[in-house]
Formats: sequence, structure tokens, C-alpha cells
Amino acid sequence: MSRSTPKDYTKISKEAQTITDNRGNEIPVRRQARHLTKVSVPGKDDHYLQVKSDQKKLKEESMDTKLTQRLEEQLNHIKHKLPKKGTLKKISKIHEKVGAIKSKLSRVGWLYEIEYVEDQEKGIVTDINWTRHKEKEKPKGEYFLRYTKTAIEEDKIWDAYNLTRDVEAVFRCLKTDLNIRPIHHQKDKYIEPHIWLGIIGYQVVNYIRRNLKNKQINHSWTTIVETMKSMQCAVNTVNNDKNEKIYIKLCTRPTKEQKEIFDALKFKARPFTRITKVVT
Repeated sequence: MSRSTPKDYTKISKEAQTITDNRGNEIPVRRQARHLTKVSVPGKDDHYLQVKSDQKKLKEESMDTKLTQRLEEQLNHIKHKLPKKGTLKKISKIHEKVGAIKSKLSRVGWLYEIEYVEDQEKGIVTDINWTRHKEKEKPKGEYFLRYTKTAIEEDKIWDAYNLTRDVEAVFRCLKTDLNIRPIHHQKDKYIEPHIWLGIIGYQVVNYIRRNLKNKQINHSWTTIVETMKSMQCAVNTVNNDKNEKIYIKLCTRPTKEQKEIFDALKFKARPFTRITKVVT
């Protein structure tokens, strides 16, 4: 399953099926079939799932607005300096400068057509104008998922996609936490335990998240790790007047979010409060 955007498609589903994400936001999904295709795969009949998300639309519109404002501010900065003395005016330099701006802000830069008013005798640019082609813009908050099994329902495709994305996110986090990235071993007998360590770690993560979901806690593993990071224990050592070493072991108090996770997993919120040992 991979993300891609078909140039043309025909609808298979008569009505879009609406599902909700973990935050309760509604996401209408509709199964699509590609109408015009450049590549045909023998024995396969791929389809697409069209997904529209209001939250993704708001995010993309916000990003587009910021990038557009930044690009036009830089173009206006160059344009307003053209009549002034001692500023960048050479044709080659202006083209290079504008090209660098469009390349840096390529997410919106490709939508702009830049026109230059040039004085060929002096070799300078006297004015710059630009036009944004709105007809080239892609719909905001819309993307397609490619799949091959035609008998599967829309919500099942969405669940499979989310499961794949979730597993990848967990393994990215585990590879850092367990220090199993990259694999430096050269023999199979050493590589296999390295890989199995990641798999066992994922099973532990899956067990924890399943129990949390039963208690309506639908956090990602990254969010759980960040939430629980401040829950720590510390060991302090001091010497008394008899030259005896005193070990004091303390445990931090859990926050409200941490206590909810402990309660959902039926763990003690504080394994211990204070432990003191004296060693002669």
C-alpha cells in the first residue's frame, strides 16, 4: 500500500463512508478506480482509496499560507530594491536569486510564473512581476491509498494502512530506545538476536497499548514515552559522622497523565516512596 495521486479516476462507491480517527475527527473515505493509466501490470487490477480529512486540510492551508507569504515577501524585497543604487540588478544575478528562492520554497514556488522587465543594453532588470496559477494547486486535505484487493471494504483498507503506519512509528522509536540502530554484526547468528530484540520489544509495546486502549487511552507509543519520561528514581549517597555510607533511594511523584496510565495498566503509581540503607 503506497501513497500516490492518480491523474484521473472514476468512483466505485456511491456514497463516501465516514469514519473517525483516534481524536474523534470524522474522515470520509471513498473507494476509487483509476480511469486513465500509463502503466498496466499483468494480472493486477489496482484501486485507490480517496481520503479527505478536514484536519489535514486546515494544516495544509496553514502551511501554504505561511510559505506563500514568505515567498512573496522575498520577491517584493528584490523588486523594491531595483530602482535604488548599489543593489542587485544584473540579469543573471536576479535570475539566480529568484531561482534560489523558488527552490527553497518549492512547495509553493512551482505554482508561480515570474516575468522580468529587462534592459538588455545595460544588462539589468528594471521590474519583476509574478502570477500564481491556482489551477495547478492540488486539493487540500485529500490523498489516495493504493491497494490491490478489490473485495476488501473501505474501513478495512483504512485500518490496514493505519496499522502499517503505526508499526513503523513504533519501530522507529524502539530502535532508538533499545539502541539497535544500525546493525553492525556480520554473521547471521548475531544479527538474528538483534532483530528479535526489536520484535520482542514491539510485543511488549503492543501489550501495553492494547490495555491502555481498553481504558480509552489511545496515545501513540512516542506520546507514552514522552509522558512517562519524567517518572524517575534517584539514589543519593551521604556519609554520617561514623563514616557509614547512607543510601537514600527516592521515587518521583506521578503527574495526572502518568497516574492514569499506571491505573490503566494496574501498576502502582509509586513503586516505593523512600528506601534508606546504611552500609558500614
